[in-house]
Amino acid sequence: MKRNAFLAVLCLSILSPGTGHAAGPRLTLGPCTDARLPKDARCGTYEVFENRAAKTGRKVPLRVVVLPALGPDRLPDPVVYFTGGPGNSNARLAAGVSYELAPLRQRRDFLFVDLRGTGGSAPLECPELHGAGSVQEFFDSFRPADKVRACRDRLSKIADLAQYTTDNAVDDVDEVRAALGYPQMNLIGASYGTRVVLVYLRRHPGKVRTAILEGVALTSDRGPLLFARFAQAALDGLVAECAADTACAKAFPRLQDDVAAVFAAADRQPARVNLLDPKTVKPYEVRLSRGAVAQTLRYMLYDPASASGLPLQVHLAAQGNWKPLAETASSFARNLGVATDGYYLAITCSEDVPFIRDEEIPAAVAGTFLGDLRIRAQRAACAEWPTAKVPESYLAPVTSDVPVLIVNHERDPVTPPSRGDEAARTLRHSKSIVTPDAGHVAEGIKGLECLTSLFVKTIEDGSVDRLDPSCIAKMERPAFILSEGDPEVAVGRADLEALVGSYAGEQNGTMKIDLVEGRLRMEIWSSAFILVPTAATRFRPDGLPGGYALRFERDGKGPATAVILVQPGFPDERMMRKP
Repeated sequence: MKRNAFLAVLCLSILSPGTGHAAGPRLTLGPCTDARLPKDARCGTYEVFENRAAKTGRKVPLRVVVLPALGPDRLPDPVVYFTGGPGNSNARLAAGVSYELAPLRQRRDFLFVDLRGTGGSAPLECPELHGAGSVQEFFDSFRPADKVRACRDRLSKIADLAQYTTDNAVDDVDEVRAALGYPQMNLIGASYGTRVVLVYLRRHPGKVRTAILEGVALTSDRGPLLFARFAQAALDGLVAECAADTACAKAFPRLQDDVAAVFAAADRQPARVNLLDPKTVKPYEVRLSRGAVAQTLRYMLYDPASASGLPLQVHLAAQGNWKPLAETASSFARNLGVATDGYYLAITCSEDVPFIRDEEIPAAVAGTFLGDLRIRAQRAACAEWPTAKVPESYLAPVTSDVPVLIVNHERDPVTPPSRGDEAARTLRHSKSIVTPDAGHVAEGIKGLECLTSLFVKTIEDGSVDRLDPSCIAKMERPAFILSEGDPEVAVGRADLEALVGSYAGEQNGTMKIDLVEGRLRMEIWSSAFILVPTAATRFRPDGLPGGYALRFERDGKGPATAVILVQPGFPDERMMRKP
């Protein structure tokens, strides 16, 4: 039976039953003020020393969110989720993660802690890297050195930037664990979150009951060194997959030539495309250089929904229509800024970039479409950032006997299956699986409930010994997108105004629809998209892959009562209009 909001207000703190008193200070939790969190979520702040070694001086307030177990038979080991970036907020994913793993919440709490310098934990934000011109700067230099320097100078007055490491972040979270009285935890990590879990296994092995790693980022990966090689393999795999698909091969019979033609054209002269800014709905121009195209294709390979549209967008660009590719590129440039830039720089500049040796670079990038772009860009940015002195021993493999489920995806352009294979060599009680056709994430793949069931069983059993991953073979990638879809239609202002409002759903929280400069705009999770009408009540978001759509429900001529959010690979979600 679901615990209601009234009980959440009354139960202002947590102490695991049967464990006695917490090992550290009690952490008081109360009602959450963030409307994007489930109504029964409990929130609090826990302070840690910024300089953990000195144990004195400035403190960092950590944002803590707990979703209490729903059933009466509560177990003492919570589920803890770490997301990627580095720099994304763990807490902002609370609603989505708990929705996907709902069976586990019957008996276990879910714990989300924003790591120091991210989300609600004194975030190391760099507004200098955003705002006017940031999209083009992202294309041209990833993170411009002069803007990084300005952010460093400002943040250095309020933070010791060399104290923001994965080791320190993990020790922070273990303090929170002790303060809440949890004896052990079940850790789930995705992307950079897998590195967090691996470091947790290294530093606090007795506090981890089970671990799940999805998209393994090893402590030895050295960040951008292998980006080009992994991205090339993913693109080659997608091109081969299109050639083996009857419909894709018919629509794009010379896809490899199209790819080469697009890069050659961008090499000769950047493509100039006029777009609408989704924040202001004002026109602006983007220039797609070779580097911008390379980064865009790499990010399109991250998820199957975007990858399914890559052949079409490349084909159109090869024919001279660059707008679809430019819209996708701009969407990535804007929305990748959700991660906290300062934390991203702190981690990559201390734990990855310093360990790249010059003599390794030529072989790592030879014959790849990305080349050394990201290595050069991140080295330039890191030259402006204070770094921690991370010993080379940090790169050593993590050894553990904790039960670990390792999940990698076949066409991952940043953490391919080889990363999981390497991790499994020293994770002695692990089981490794590979999902077919998926990229860095599996969103858009049909049959995601297979992965969910494996996650749930791993934690419920406390073991990987009885897992049956045969359902993986039934997972299917989304069909390749073969056309631009339904054309835009004209919708009268009165009909557009009837759709304006805020809508709430169980999985995606709150979505705001407003009308700016005669165009509908969607805002969800700090990202904005212009909605293109394909019917009076049906729209597609500019910059998202084909298959994403919004269908509004109206009762006669009155305002919309709900909107159906269509997402590839997921059940449609009905989001109801808020009063």
